[in-house]
Amino acid sequence: MRPFIDFHCDTLMMFYKGSDNVSLYQNDRMLDIVRMKKSGQSAQFFATFMPASEHLLARGVTDEEYRANLYAGLMQSISEHPDEIAFARSFADYEANRKAGKISAFLTFEDGRLVEGNMKKLEQFYEMGYRLITLTWNYINCFGYPNSTDPDIMTKGLTDFGKEAVLRMNELGIIVDVSHLSDGGFWDVAAIAKKPFVASHSCARALTPHTRNLTDEMLKKVGETGSLVGVNFCPEFVGETITSRVSSLKRICDHIEYMAQKAGIESVGIGSDFDGIGGELEVGQPTDIPHIFDELSRRGFTDDAIDRIAYKNAERVMRECL
Repeated sequence: MRPFIDFHCDTLMMFYKGSDNVSLYQNDRMLDIVRMKKSGQSAQFFATFMPASEHLLARGVTDEEYRANLYAGLMQSISEHPDEIAFARSFADYEANRKAGKISAFLTFEDGRLVEGNMKKLEQFYEMGYRLITLTWNYINCFGYPNSTDPDIMTKGLTDFGKEAVLRMNELGIIVDVSHLSDGGFWDVAAIAKKPFVASHSCARALTPHTRNLTDEMLKKVGETGSLVGVNFCPEFVGETITSRVSSLKRICDHIEYMAQKAGIESVGIGSDFDGIGGELEVGQPTDIPHIFDELSRRGFTDDAIDRIAYKNAERVMRECL
């Protein structure tokens, strides 16, 4: 069974009001420990996705309460199932977990707004175990500007703090994630970063013209910098059009093949976005992901190339960044 690493899921959102009556071990969502184990998965990057503050308040929780609930839910799940899953803060942790037959759980932020432009807070989140930050979501924050259909916003990049923070993240050992970032922000990160960065859950704009996807020039830069793009299974990002509600195995592999041509086979990975997407999903849970590797094999990808996409490229980035 081929191991694989997934750079993005939103499953922790189920803990937004605490861990009562919800389980990461087995559930009716897209991802759980049982299915990760069954699929051979070796690591999952669990996002702390930050919805707009007003949406959280409408549900009766503050930003910090929400973050703490997701954090506690993951930690409780790990403590209850220590033979299957373990927390990881480093590449060495990942290697030890894999040797022990355990899935590694990495903790991330999707939208770094809780950093609030404060380097001390960034360092505090590092101490807590956060190891990847998707700098923006769909709103402007202390790091910079998001992807947008507004050309003016798309040209704007990182704030002064965002530029300093990228370098500090490189020093600390937090992976910089450019998914959701404006085009200007992408190019700022590419110019500033001293280590590889990731577009944890993005696809190719040439195939699906969504602003969340990467242009050919961006994909080339991802390859030149030794960085990585994780293919997203969202219909709007992989479909025939940006209004598509269907995400097929064929289209996912089309994007992988295209991005491998533009960025290089060493710079493509998996970023499912499980539990953050909807529609008709042909790959809708971890046990479906091996079908991607089967299809790539049918298309003529070598075993080594498929291993790179499944886990070796991710391991390289983790080794260099964490």
